[in-house]
Amino acid sequence: MLSRNGCLIVHKLVKQSIEAAEIAGQRFYLNVSSRFSGLQGGSRFGRNTGNSLEFLDHREYQPGDDVRHIDWNAMARSDRLTVKLFREEISPHLDLLIDASVSMSGETFHKGAATMSLAALLRVAAYNAGYTVSCWLLKDRCRRVEAANLPLSQWPGAEFDYRGNVGETITSFPPRLRNNGVRILLSDLFWNQEPVSVLRQLSDGAALLTVLQTLAREDVAPEFAGNIRLIDCETAEAVELIADETLIAEYLRNFTRHQEYWKKCCSKYGAVFTHCIGEQLLADFVPVELLKTEIIMARSS
Repeated sequence: MLSRNGCLIVHKLVKQSIEAAEIAGQRFYLNVSSRFSGLQGGSRFGRNTGNSLEFLDHREYQPGDDVRHIDWNAMARSDRLTVKLFREEISPHLDLLIDASVSMSGETFHKGAATMSLAALLRVAAYNAGYTVSCWLLKDRCRRVEAANLPLSQWPGAEFDYRGNVGETITSFPPRLRNNGVRILLSDLFWNQEPVSVLRQLSDGAALLTVLQTLAREDVAPEFAGNIRLIDCETAEAVELIADETLIAEYLRNFTRHQEYWKKCCSKYGAVFTHCIGEQLLADFVPVELLKTEIIMARSS
């Protein structure tokens, strides 16, 4: 348990990290359009049909179709009602969803600081690409941050203090996200919820969904030895174990299985899966794994 002075020091370090990330974010831009094949960079179009001005093809009229899309010239030639199909336009909007459960704070400040720093960096990168941004804190409800234009360090209620299941929150009380927008989920994914149900909810109506698993180094390389007592930070459930090589190996197998299952489910729903180690990000504020996906790109100097 941190003392009051200790909490103040951690808060100051997190604030400094967020500010550094906002500066670092100026070096990047959201590069979502490149995810869609056959399109030139800068065009915000998806692979489905929609309401943009880019004409694709015709198909036969069906009850319920927008009569404004009927091609009357084609009808005059063929006596058949047909409608014009247009390429789906992607709204230049980013919905940033932040898991605000207790596990995101971690044993040290690194995971929480990295999560908020990533949010700050991504928000700036989206602005650099001409996107509007909505930010959501996921607790017992999915709450939109009304003061999202403020620096993240000034957001009200931005503590990692929820002790419930964020995955269940997403499926039971889903946020009202912008249709055809881009969505990025920041979470350690350490909750008991079937990934398919979460991804089905978040991918519905999205131009692109990215799941960014934010972790601390201790999550991927735990260093325990001897008799230990583990306490679940969200349920307060405690278990006493003897930490040895066998236990660590079992943990790593389970962790890898969990992560690989998320990757598989993301692939099924057309979502991008990537991860970030908090300590690595806070060292230089370069999101290496995210850059590999080309969801964000470095701006030319």
